[in-house]
Amino acid sequence: MTSAAKPSTFFPMIDVLRGFAATSVIVYHVIEHFGWTSFPTSGPLSWFRIGWMGVDLFFVISGFVIGLSAFGLVARAGPSAFRRPFMRRRLLRIVPLHYLTCAVFLVVLVPGLVSQPRFAWNLISHATFVHNLSRETHGALNGVNWSLGTEMQFYLLVAALGAWLARARWFWIALALVGAAWAYRLGAVTLVPAKGPLGPFPLFVAATQLPGMLDEFAAGLLFARLVTSPTGARWLAFGRRRPWVPALAAALVLYGTLTIYWRWASFWDFPMMVIGFRTLLALSAVLVVAATCVIDGPITMMLTRPLRYLGVISYGLYLWHLLLIELVKRTPSVAPARALLIVLPVTALLASASWHLFEKPFVSPDGSWVARARQRIWPAKPKVSPSLQS
Repeated sequence: MTSAAKPSTFFPMIDVLRGFAATSVIVYHVIEHFGWTSFPTSGPLSWFRIGWMGVDLFFVISGFVIGLSAFGLVARAGPSAFRRPFMRRRLLRIVPLHYLTCAVFLVVLVPGLVSQPRFAWNLISHATFVHNLSRETHGALNGVNWSLGTEMQFYLLVAALGAWLARARWFWIALALVGAAWAYRLGAVTLVPAKGPLGPFPLFVAATQLPGMLDEFAAGLLFARLVTSPTGARWLAFGRRRPWVPALAAALVLYGTLTIYWRWASFWDFPMMVIGFRTLLALSAVLVVAATCVIDGPITMMLTRPLRYLGVISYGLYLWHLLLIELVKRTPSVAPARALLIVLPVTALLASASWHLFEKPFVSPDGSWVARARQRIWPAKPKVSPSLQS
């Protein structure tokens, strides 16, 4: 890649989407947990009634960002050597806060889990990111961290297939990943009933395993391939001159997607929605990502700084918010609007603290307490001058 194309791999406005996705999930859960029946059902605010789609937006963004990282490492380190630095980065970013929040949820919210017969398996499954594979462990500690299992399994897939994903024809990548998602979800709706004692939960667990979400990750991966290509560089230049073009395309497709959803909003009762809707949602999300990538300029960066900060701490927003919701629910007669006014800012404060004091030292270890601890355990060997080597 030429030096002129390198800046296109850094898109700070993606953090705005991350923050929006996390906020969407938080508001959606407040609506659901507090039975907020008066929350608007029309207009822009109605989006938060389907804020669970923020998770799908996260998956598309993840496919894009992880694709950029993996493709860059493949180009620099080679098709095999890229795996170690790639997985190291992913583990340092995901594992520490996942473990911390699991421990806090266990102590504060579900201490009774310790006395259950399969408690050890629950811990092992969460520690190894396979908790999303079983109804028993799916969200047993933190209702939202099922998606981390899907996410980590996606990282392993990219580590295994990174060289192919970086070089194969786009058509074959789309065919393989989208075809796998459709086939898997077809199997899910065929084998798992949507109605029963647990409602649609068993089908939800089955359909949201990694194979069933590959079309969303694929949308992000393919867009990463595009923006790192000469064609993508030309498209970005065009989009930055005429940002209304990608914005209009994203708005039209997203409007059509949400119209289809509201027509069949019971979702799990319609097999074709379970099989195909997430592909359409992935297309909408990747067009939104594309429209976001062409937004730049110093004034825009200054005005969006608070929103971009929400994206920086979005992982903490996502993992901490249910703790606050469950604690507020223990207070009698809290109105939903008041609960939201408590949950949103307190979650933001908690996520900010965990980012600066706990998460950031792992992803930027130089000069941090993580680096100092590592130096005490594994002291760095002094460098020897070449003239002194035997």
